[in-house]
Amino acid sequence: MLEKSFLNPNKIWFMIVLLHIIGSVLVSLLGIFPFGIVIATTGIWFLLANIWERNLKNIGICIVGWLITIFTMHSLNISFQGTVLLNEILLLYVCWCCKKAYVKPTEYCHLKKVSLKSTFFIVIAAIFLFIMAGYVNACSMIVFQNLLDVSLEEISGHPLEAMIAVAIMPALIEEVLFRGIIYRGISDKKMAIFISAITFALLHMNFNQMCYAFVMGLFFAVVIYITDNLTVSIALHMLFNAFTVILCCFPSTKVIRTLLECNIAGYHLFNPGVTNMQGEIEISLVLIGGVIAVVSMLIAGYLVFLIGKEEKEEKTKEKKETRIQTAKKTVIPENSEKWKPNALFFAGSGLCILITILYEILI
Repeated sequence: MLEKSFLNPNKIWFMIVLLHIIGSVLVSLLGIFPFGIVIATTGIWFLLANIWERNLKNIGICIVGWLITIFTMHSLNISFQGTVLLNEILLLYVCWCCKKAYVKPTEYCHLKKVSLKSTFFIVIAAIFLFIMAGYVNACSMIVFQNLLDVSLEEISGHPLEAMIAVAIMPALIEEVLFRGIIYRGISDKKMAIFISAITFALLHMNFNQMCYAFVMGLFFAVVIYITDNLTVSIALHMLFNAFTVILCCFPSTKVIRTLLECNIAGYHLFNPGVTNMQGEIEISLVLIGGVIAVVSMLIAGYLVFLIGKEEKEEKTKEKKETRIQTAKKTVIPENSEKWKPNALFFAGSGLCILITILYEILI
């Protein structure tokens, strides 16, 4: 029964929040000591190498992962070093849970290959998703402060490291956690879409980011519902984050300047705002931006529909040998019981809300 398993959504959600809090405190303590975070990172990758079967392939993957994270950390400040470490801790937790539940993360979360045609649709859909989320972010900034842009400016001189720490690692870990384990653990898929989105938003612990994270979380979950392929949502998430990093790290290049200046009736598509220089709300920008956001969402949604259709067609073209081999694989059943939130779910959610409120007051 999923309620008693290591992949129960309530337990997973509470542990995600708890590890996030403990990890943040740990980062602050490790930052006091020379090479403290580097030593912790080395320990995590050592544990990862010993969770699964110790063969040349798994050890090689862990060594490469360790080298990439060490390279990423050396140019980043303590805040982004902490982000990398937190993602490593969550990765370790995911692998440990899957190991205890006797499942492979790739199989349980439905990580599959995507066709070249689908890849093209994913890139285009990510652009329209970015435009839509930009509007939600601009509207939320009327009430809440945007702290992410300030943080990204601090690492704008290190684009490669920023791409790994901000775009690649968070997208991979968050999608596996929310659209992989939590989504798969809830049998009612309408409820799964909502819960995976709201928990994804709450974990950001920042009212500004929560707004567009919730909308994106809904979209990503619908992507999983349509395509049944976590790789698609991971790719969309990575590209979305990558666009943010690129715009931040290369604002003076001709191409980026052109994108930032691109507007429709005064509403900038890739650098949106709905207020004037005095901070007053411009109703015209709100309305124009709203229409653009809705149209962008519809286009992105249609592209996802095409991706789902393409993936189904590719699946039907598989050779008979491949179908036989697939049939012989162990099928991992999803939860067939009706999911209900319990004390762990509400405790995790409450901690997120409390920290968010304190963060908004103190920062």
